[in-house]
Amino acid sequence: MKDVYDVIVIGGGINGLCAAGYMAKCGLDVAVFESRNEVGGNCDTEEVGPPGVRYNLHASGICATFSPPFEELELERFGLEMVVNPWGYFKPFSDGTLIATHNSDFEKTCQSISLISKKDAEVYRELARYMEDKIVDFWHHMLYTNPNPQSFNRMAEIISGIPNFPPNWSDMTAYHIADILFESDKLKTFLYDGMIQFGLDPWVKAVGSMGLVLFLFYGLAPNGATCRGGSHLLPHSLYRSLIHYGGKVYQSCPVKKIIVENGEAKGIVLGEESVYGDRTIIATKAVISDLTPVPTFKWLVGEENLPPEVNMAVSMYDYEGEVLLTNYWVLNEPLKFKSYEWSDKNLDPSFHNQAYCFNFGMEDPGDYTRLMHCYARGELPDPPIVTGGCFLFTIADPTQAPPGMHTVMTWADVPYNIRRWGNRKLNGPESWDDIREEYADIVENLLAEYAPNIKTAAIHRYVHTPLDITRRNQSQLSGTWSGGPCWVHQFYHNRPFPGCGAPRTPIKNLYITEVSFARSTLLSQGYCTAVAVAEDLGVRNQPWWNVRAIEPYIRWCERNGRKWRMSF
Repeated sequence: MKDVYDVIVIGGGINGLCAAGYMAKCGLDVAVFESRNEVGGNCDTEEVGPPGVRYNLHASGICATFSPPFEELELERFGLEMVVNPWGYFKPFSDGTLIATHNSDFEKTCQSISLISKKDAEVYRELARYMEDKIVDFWHHMLYTNPNPQSFNRMAEIISGIPNFPPNWSDMTAYHIADILFESDKLKTFLYDGMIQFGLDPWVKAVGSMGLVLFLFYGLAPNGATCRGGSHLLPHSLYRSLIHYGGKVYQSCPVKKIIVENGEAKGIVLGEESVYGDRTIIATKAVISDLTPVPTFKWLVGEENLPPEVNMAVSMYDYEGEVLLTNYWVLNEPLKFKSYEWSDKNLDPSFHNQAYCFNFGMEDPGDYTRLMHCYARGELPDPPIVTGGCFLFTIADPTQAPPGMHTVMTWADVPYNIRRWGNRKLNGPESWDDIREEYADIVENLLAEYAPNIKTAAIHRYVHTPLDITRRNQSQLSGTWSGGPCWVHQFYHNRPFPGCGAPRTPIKNLYITEVSFARSTLLSQGYCTAVAVAEDLGVRNQPWWNVRAIEPYIRWCERNGRKWRMSF
């Protein structure tokens, strides 16, 4: 290991690896320092149950095909094999019906909606006709362009032109917009579930209305998919790309300090427990932190190096609001939803063998206010609120379990700092160890109302709590999966806090991947950080750096014999 690099990246998560990969491909001397023995934190695949069963403990809806890095960092070349089922996200209802999105053919999504509401399906088709030649532009400005007035104005222009969209949409929630556009409560809850799964709460003004637009075209744009072999193949491919282009990765190397001199980041100091000891490493051009805001600014930069207003803003950063409890089952047969009989008859006879991602349980638009109150009170939702995303891994990729075994995962939305469960008082986060199995039981009971064979086919269950998430990754405080909720004061140009200017920060030459939106496998945080650093260092103008959002997925569909279409 050298003592000097052009760029140092703290944290080998997927967005840190993504940013580092771009820097290396631009010809810079880059080193990533990761505290664990393995890169890809929060995108893990491990055997924690029966031998040969791969458990994706965190990231599960892999959306990398949607992103520019999928092509620009050549992830397929470096081992990433995406498995995208024809049918993607669906929501079963207690009356045996469902709504589903198709992952390449928007007309099939509309046909699914028409079985619930013909009027709403026609509205959806009208939206598609309007967005067809704008969807790439919208998504690229939303997720792969650093927040700026020109980009926001372009997004606002597109949103304002949507048929029947109110002119004051930015002062509305998703509830307002959905009530204006659609008549079916089933469709509304289908959309709200998907928004929450992406970290965009429908009850927040502006965030909710923009989030609704984002999720209207789920499937055609980002979609729930998996990697052959499990989620961890995504960081593996990012790692291989980085190494190929000359980058270095040092694992078991926790960082204890960012060196700041005269308001400028100069390098890092490794922790004593590092395999290299408390060594000082200099960055001549930039330091990038892939940690969340409190670890970056409070722990590594240090309060003594922060302007008072930054110290105050970081102290008030909110992590709780995107927190999940994981149930993971191994079954001896595929999960069988009651609604499959209806979907196979009315929608597509192969649906039950092709759908991958689902949510269930919230069937009344009014149910979502219960989640908001549970967050505020630290109350465990009972009945559970399961809108975090649920996945049928082996339906898409049988290699994730031995022959004859199938895996299913559900994510229930919960507070981290749990203080009550009905009339029962709890003692905060440490109570998760006491009630994990008991609460997992009621999630399972709710799932059984929609898929009864979860009770007879399960041969193993593993429960992963929000406290476990923080234990495994101390950067993910309060059990967050997203880096912190997208409240108005932590969204878009205000993320991670107003005035930060992320991915740039108030510390010169220090960048942070906490950009714009919830952390995800869209790789938008790593991409946007790479853009800012490359612009500042004068290396952004590369002949290969020209891919836009969605384009990689459209080309992936073509290579795999599918036609991506919005028009019909």
